[in-house]
Amino acid sequence: MSRDPAYNAAVPVVVRRMHFALGENVPRYWHSNSPFLTHYFTALSILFPGGERFFIDSVHNFEAQIDDPELRVQVRAFVQQEAHHTTQHQIYNQMATQRGIPAERCERLIERVLQAVRKILSRKAQLAMTVCLEHFTAVFANQLLANPKVTEGMHPDVKPLWLWHAVEETEHKAVAWEVYQRVCGSYWLRALVMARVMLGFPFAASAFQFVFLLADRKLFDIRDLARGMRFLWGRGGFIRSVTPELMAFYRRDFHPWQFDNRHLIGSRRHEYQPYVTTPRNPSVGGAAHAPTP
Repeated sequence: MSRDPAYNAAVPVVVRRMHFALGENVPRYWHSNSPFLTHYFTALSILFPGGERFFIDSVHNFEAQIDDPELRVQVRAFVQQEAHHTTQHQIYNQMATQRGIPAERCERLIERVLQAVRKILSRKAQLAMTVCLEHFTAVFANQLLANPKVTEGMHPDVKPLWLWHAVEETEHKAVAWEVYQRVCGSYWLRALVMARVMLGFPFAASAFQFVFLLADRKLFDIRDLARGMRFLWGRGGFIRSVTPELMAFYRRDFHPWQFDNRHLIGSRRHEYQPYVTTPRNPSVGGAAHAPTP
């Protein structure tokens, strides 16, 4: 299936190498001094290393079938971005583990689950799963970049990790989609897989957050729980705000760049730029149109 001309102007996918200041200087409850919010984002973080490797593998499975040279370049940049996300979130997860939170143990559990998924699902279904999860991460990334309330309580040494990740998820949010359209394109496969992902992703994040709060003996802090639930589900809340965009995935004519938020890519650059060590050239699009890394 050919690319929709409306989305033919690809957004550059920039590979950045990062070095964040994650260590003893980071408070135990680094988001708004809240165990609930800190462990919510830690639960998301442990999903990334295994998930990012799964994304890379599912796209690699079809790399030989991609005859569009521009998309092949984007795929290579996508792989490099996702690999570095894995590295940086593993560093964060190690920090959490050193503080008595079983982050790395849960990370290994995710790896085992995804190994089983690789054996059960066809390669096209694995790619569909990647497309669905990439939509989740892109929608969450949009909130991180567009809604200052999501990040205003983050410690300044942790916030750049999440903003950088959000920028790169935004840049490459259509790459796996374009691969899927070329090698499969089935609406019903992606819709069926998304129905499962809509249940599985929130369940996994909530379950791991529960485990972390329990391990930290903060499960019954009612005041913190109420504040955290308002952050997620209140008016303008993190999860409540993303629901319409998440559901747009079920439209037959859906494309990730129908939600054109490329203006956000450079909007928070000053907050993560000091941690960039070796930014590389954008994958596509020409220097005149490339956002500053």
